[in-house]
This record gives sequence, structure tokens and C-alpha cells, in this order.
Amino acid sequence: MLDAMPENVRRWNAALLAMQLGYGGMKIAGEISGLSQPTMRKARRELEDGQMDWNSHRARHPGGGRKRIEQERPEVLDDLQKLVKDETAGDPSSADRWVSRSSRKLAAAMKKLGHNVSHVSVIRLLKKRD
Repeated sequence: MLDAMPENVRRWNAALLAMQLGYGGMKIAGEISGLSQPTMRKARRELEDGQMDWNSHRARHPGGGRKRIEQERPEVLDDLQKLVKDETAGDPSSADRWVSRSSRKLAAAMKKLGHNVSHVSVIRLLKKRD
């Protein structure tokens, strides 16, 4: 059941269980939930300070996580376009186009140009240029 919960709700429920159990409850609740002791302490502090929002649908704060490569380095789109310019086939007036090189080979070529992108990012960027 805990696996189906968002991480913040799982953390708070485990901390509530630990608080109900009393002495040794942090260890027992941590073993049951699979959460570490620092995570359990953080959850207990959040509960005691009233910093939790049970109705929140977000597990993390807005804006968290890694930024997209095209946001950090806008020139990546131009460099990818230069790489695939001569290798694009299909109807140029429609979305029915393809590139003759694989996404992994394009990612390797992008790395040689100084852009550390994965083949998944290359696919996403190719779809974005259409």
C-alpha cells in the first residue's frame, strides 16, 4: 500500500506510525516502510511544524529537477539541425520526415560537438523541430 502513495504522503504516514508506536517507533516504522532514519526524522519535523499539505498532488516543489538541455543551451537545437540537414528524407512540406542516422549515433555526434545529450533527448529534440 505504501508503494502506491506519493513519496511525501508515504513519509508522513510512516512518521505518524512511528509517533504512535512511541519509543523505538522510528526504527520499526522505518523497517516497515523502507525509509531511512534521516527521512523519518525529516517527516516527523514536518508533522510537528505543520509543514505538510495532505491535499497536494505534487510530490516535489514546482521547478524542481533538471532543466531541459535546450533551456540551458539554446544552441543545441541549431547544432542538431546542422547534423541532420543533409540526412533528412521525406516530404519537407509535411510532418512525414525521417533522419537516416540513428538517435544513438546522433547523440554521439552531439557529444563530439560538446553537448552531453542522450539518445532520448535527441529524439525529443527532433520531434520538437517539426
